[in-house]
Amino acid sequence: MGVDKKLLFGVDDSNFSRQALAEIGNLQKNSPNFKITIFHGASDSNFSCMARMLKLSPDELEKHRQLWSLEDKNILKKAKETLTKSGFDPKRIATFFEQGCNDPSESMIKLAGSQGFETIAVGRWGATTLSRQIMGSVTYRLANMADTPAIWIMDPRIRSHDVLVTLVGAQISHRVMQYTLRYFAHLKKNRFTFFHVIPAPPSHIWNYGSIREKDNFEEQQKKIKRWLEEKTDKVKQIADEGRQRLIKAGVPEQNITLKLKPQKQGIARDILKELETGKYGIILIGRKGSKKIREFQFGSKANKLLYTSRTLITCIIR
Repeated sequence: MGVDKKLLFGVDDSNFSRQALAEIGNLQKNSPNFKITIFHGASDSNFSCMARMLKLSPDELEKHRQLWSLEDKNILKKAKETLTKSGFDPKRIATFFEQGCNDPSESMIKLAGSQGFETIAVGRWGATTLSRQIMGSVTYRLANMADTPAIWIMDPRIRSHDVLVTLVGAQISHRVMQYTLRYFAHLKKNRFTFFHVIPAPPSHIWNYGSIREKDNFEEQQKKIKRWLEEKTDKVKQIADEGRQRLIKAGVPEQNITLKLKPQKQGIARDILKELETGKYGIILIGRKGSKKIREFQFGSKANKLLYTSRTLITCIIR
């Protein structure tokens, strides 16, 4: 028996969130020990104005409260039905309703911490997302909160189950690789690409302006080569471990690729280009690591990935 993989999915009464939940069901229905808890938080409505306007008695007001609460709980019922229709085992589905929830993102973070959820997932949009907005407010807050579990930002129209795993030469890449194996190794018919953008050497390595003799130039070339080898060797080791473990899990070797590409437009833009041209539906990135990987937090150049890309699941690993 393997260790349970527990995911907490935040849902509201929108088609977007239910479609995103169905995508998770399609993705994980054949994943052993994968369990989903569907969360919905309802804020306390102010019934005092209603009571005054309609001249409701306390008993009548309580009936209205109960009907309102029932409607909120029906959101969970519809979500569970959607997930079950996707083929996900209903025995692996739980629901959690929170009355008086004024901040669903904070509530989900607390629930994940108290009940050991490794992953929180939300749709990119929700019922209150304006058409001009790229992302819902709850999704935005979850992606920006520090010390959170892994976050899945779900687009309801995933283009494929092919996986792009971004790696850097930092410790976070080990966690990204481990997470990939734990949550996606069951996708035996899909492509796995370990992808690394080789950053440009720092100025003290390539400063040719101070080189005036041929011997110094050749020495500088050797330094650049050693620096690049040092950076790529770490990534190669991580990718090789991932390759071997994916093969052991049953993924055909020909479905696993390592791509090392020199930086051209910038790390975020280069990964975005690979994401689009490769038609991946799932991308895993580290929340923190090297200086460059911070581009993948909301704000800055992360907009090029999290705000521009569509038809994918973005998995942000802490």
